[in-house]
Amino acid sequence: MNDQIKWANIALFYLLACGLTYLLIQFPNVIREVWVRLFDLKVPFNWNHGIGLLLASILAYRLFKTERRTTLFGNRPLASLLFSSIFLIAYTIVGFTNNLGVNPHLWAFITCLSTLIYDLFEESAWRGFLNDKLSTTPFWLKGIITGILWGFWHLLIFDSFDQFGGLHIFVLLCIIVSIIMAYATDKTNSLLVAA
Repeated sequence: MNDQIKWANIALFYLLACGLTYLLIQFPNVIREVWVRLFDLKVPFNWNHGIGLLLASILAYRLFKTERRTTLFGNRPLASLLFSSIFLIAYTIVGFTNNLGVNPHLWAFITCLSTLIYDLFEESAWRGFLNDKLSTTPFWLKGIITGILWGFWHLLIFDSFDQFGGLHIFVLLCIIVSIIMAYATDKTNSLLVAA
């Protein structure tokens, strides 16, 4: 089962992902700057670390000659679009209160769409490249491996894990979510479903 997996490639990918993430979070929040200049609105969105993961994934697919099985829409495009649209529409209808003076329904749409785009960047690594690289591994083991890597990657992003009960609880949550996402990704081959 695991003899086909090139663990050195996974380790190098993880170093590349962490390195690019660290590098790009040193730069100003590009998304905030665009929103300030276009709409005079200071949004909390920062895609810098997601962009780092997207770049790491693109490079890893090319460097390690990994077959791309996981795509944006996967093997069930209509179901993938419907799945993500349901959440976007539901949150837009409910709305998000904010202190920016933006209509709650419009703000919910903007927030959810921005989150979806960011999540596509991030999932290109965890449910994209890693899912494809670990293709011969059962979904539950794939979820454990990815969850551990994904959880510890957040050390670059968060200053504290107190709101989760500590780093160990956060990593455990990442593993549980990763197992669920690995199952869904194995069934659909869709980044959109994971995002």
